[in-house]
Parts: sequence; C-alpha cells; structure tokens
Amino acid sequence: MSEDLRRRIVAARKKGEGESEVCRRFGVSRSSVARFWQQQQSRGHCRPKQVGGYRKSRLSEHGKTLRQWIRRQADLTLVELQRRCREQLQVTIGLTALWHRLDRLGLSYKKNDPRRRATAARRQSRAAALAQSAARAG
Repeated sequence: MSEDLRRRIVAARKKGEGESEVCRRFGVSRSSVARFWQQQQSRGHCRPKQVGGYRKSRLSEHGKTLRQWIRRQADLTLVELQRRCREQLQVTIGLTALWHRLDRLGLSYKKNDPRRRATAARRQSRAAALAQSAARAG
C-alpha cells in the first residue's frame, strides 16, 4: 500500500474517525487500519518496512580463514567447505550463500566430488556417438 494512503488513513484516525468508517472510506481492511495506527503510535510513522536490501554474510569475518583453507587444499568442494564452516567456525550456511561469499572474495573451489564426474570412458563413448551421428547426417 502506498505511503500516501497510509498517511491519509492515520490522519483520518487522528481526526477521530473509527476503524470501520476508515475501512469503508479508503477501501482497506480493518487489520490494515489497525496496523498502520499501531505503527504510528509505536514508531512515530506508518512507513512500510524495508523489503530486500543488503544483508551481511555470516562469513564476512571469516574471509581470511576461507582463503587459507582453499590455499592449503585447493580441491575442497562446496559441501566440504560447508562442513568445515559448521564444525570449525560454528557457522551454519547454505551452499548458495557459501558460493556467493566465495565468489565475492574471488575464490575458486572444486566444483564436484570425484564420484560424480564424468569418466574419460563415458566422455569418449559420447564423443564417438556424436561423431557417428554427424557422419550419418552429413
């Protein structure tokens, strides 16, 4: 809801209009009128709360530690880094948030664990299959 409408609702309440009257007049719910009035009374304004914006990373003070871990063991995966953060730093962080922090620090890490990588044999067989289909098509 616009800040202007919020101010008009609060102004009407200040003039002594009841919640029901204000609801009908401005076409808003009774709970909205009560909420704006309560905000005005407690905070001195009825502006909406901030939506979004910058939020400090849980790892913002641990950049040096992250750099040391990756320098010492360059093949750490995100999952391994996440586990270290939890166990050694007592910081619980999601994989996406961890990735963003590493990206912001300009750090690189191992993308996936060895069991999940394509083996050379699979890559070669896929390449052979593509070559055969290209030969048939062309």
